[in-house]
Amino acid sequence: MRGTSEFEIPYTGLGIGRHAFGFQLSGAFFSDFNPSGFDDAEISAETELDRFESMMHFDVHVTGTVRSSCDRCNAPVTCSIDHRVRYVVKFGDRTHRNDDDILVLGPAEHVLDVRGFLYESTVLGLPLRRVHETEEDCDPNVLQWLTGSVDYAPDEVEEATDPRWAALKGLSSSDDQDEERENEEE
Repeated sequence: MRGTSEFEIPYTGLGIGRHAFGFQLSGAFFSDFNPSGFDDAEISAETELDRFESMMHFDVHVTGTVRSSCDRCNAPVTCSIDHRVRYVVKFGDRTHRNDDDILVLGPAEHVLDVRGFLYESTVLGLPLRRVHETEEDCDPNVLQWLTGSVDYAPDEVEEATDPRWAALKGLSSSDDQDEERENEEE
């Protein structure tokens, strides 16, 4: 796996203006975050750090593919990602992240760790619905089961009845018995 220094930008040595950085993100990068929603990814992240006197803009553009499970049939599916996002980083008295999702770096900080920004940008770029392009690409057995055209319930499994309720099966209310008699008479 890549070292953390590969995802740290020493911003104190950068002059005022724009600075471009590129990162390649694979499954090893994402494994540290225990991702939910995808199994593996091959992402290219093009970033630009625009440094000002009292703040920075960190623009991230992630493109690539993510392997996930199809929401329709649960078979593996590959989804494309193309997402842009801007993060604001300010300089302040202490390092913290405020309610507006703005990162504030204190005077003791000298590098910007961008791992969290890259992970968040990728997750935000995931499609809300991850399915195969057409139903023909989905697992046909699952689609048959979903439409009800095939019964996949095991034949050998009998419905287990709690013995406490078994005695109640023979009982029915007098209204139900009266209705049954009327239906039989007609």
